[in-house]
Amino acid sequence: MQDAIEICLEKNFDIVLARTDSAIAKRNNTIGNAGMLPSISVNAGVNYGLNNLHQKYTNGTEINRNGVNSLNANASANLNWTLFDGLKMFFAKKRLSMQESFSTLLLKDRVQASVADVLNSYFGIVQQKQNVAAYQEALKLAEERLKIATSKVELGVTSKTDALQARVDVNAIKSGLLKQLVLLENTKQTLNTLLARNVETPFEVEDSIVFNNELSVQSLQEINNNFAVQAANVQAQISKQLLKETQALRSPVIVGNAAYSYNYSKSAAGFSLFNQQNGLTLGATLAFPIFNGLNLNRQVKIAKMNTLQAETNTEQIKLQVSLLQKKAAREFELAADVLKLEEENIGYARENVMIATERFKLSQSTSIEFREAQKSYEDALLRLVSARYDLKKAETELLRLSGKIVQ
Repeated sequence: MQDAIEICLEKNFDIVLARTDSAIAKRNNTIGNAGMLPSISVNAGVNYGLNNLHQKYTNGTEINRNGVNSLNANASANLNWTLFDGLKMFFAKKRLSMQESFSTLLLKDRVQASVADVLNSYFGIVQQKQNVAAYQEALKLAEERLKIATSKVELGVTSKTDALQARVDVNAIKSGLLKQLVLLENTKQTLNTLLARNVETPFEVEDSIVFNNELSVQSLQEINNNFAVQAANVQAQISKQLLKETQALRSPVIVGNAAYSYNYSKSAAGFSLFNQQNGLTLGATLAFPIFNGLNLNRQVKIAKMNTLQAETNTEQIKLQVSLLQKKAAREFELAADVLKLEEENIGYARENVMIATERFKLSQSTSIEFREAQKSYEDALLRLVSARYDLKKAETELLRLSGKIVQ
């Protein structure tokens, strides 16, 4: 079982996808993505010209030349840094941190759900194996009944219909056994799919279902331990941060800028034959939003609606998880009580079929009575197996809802 959980944590498709989303959110959580860092760029250019020149000066001098060569080159390093934006960048950084936490909680919730699916599938295989064993035991009893009935027919102490009915019952159990074997293989393939490996991969499971005897139902009822609830709370906080970011758009924006530039020009004729400039430029710009077609007001209203929607969604998820926890607790307690009854009942059914077998051998009971005792024992075996699985499934659901399957 532990091997199955480890493979699930490593390879399960849903977990892999959720882990990737979490990694993306972590990479997005930077001060640069929040807009706190400057942008730096380097530009360079060169132009070559071949022109005909005609110039006339105020002193009457004229220049007429064809095919004048000219060369212009420039380079600059530019820095732009938002110095103030109404604290929008700080709101954005906090939101990015929350989104990273949100994706981590979604990953944890996905892990709980996927491991729960693996455990249910794993113990479903154990259940099917035990069902196979139950059918095999029932088959032994049915074949013994057939043997006894056949002997009685040969001795002339009973009718042939008893032997024929015994044969029909043997074949019916064999049919059920074949179906059970197919169901076992199908369940194994389902588990292989959850483990993201070839469906034909062979493996074996434990022979019995082990329960957590230290499980406290009351301690698993804390709703805030549920990762889906935690994620919903964070999502509501993210919506509030987005509202703050949107409202910050109403504030003025101050951007500082600096540049170091170099310019070079050269011409074979004209007023300026050579020019070279280089130096540092510093400055700042102030932008104050006044009117943008009421779009900012619309964006703020939508952000408020999204916040309200996120808070409503949180309350809905809390209510749903609370309902699921109460339901899981009741089903767990019911399954525990049913298992106790079935464990007690299997002893009675086993004793009953043993007595019925001996009575039938001694011709002290009819074939119908023996058949009823045999069928009762077969049903008791299958109910016991089902009761064990139901209790384990209820236990797994309780742990999933409380976020305790994988610590």
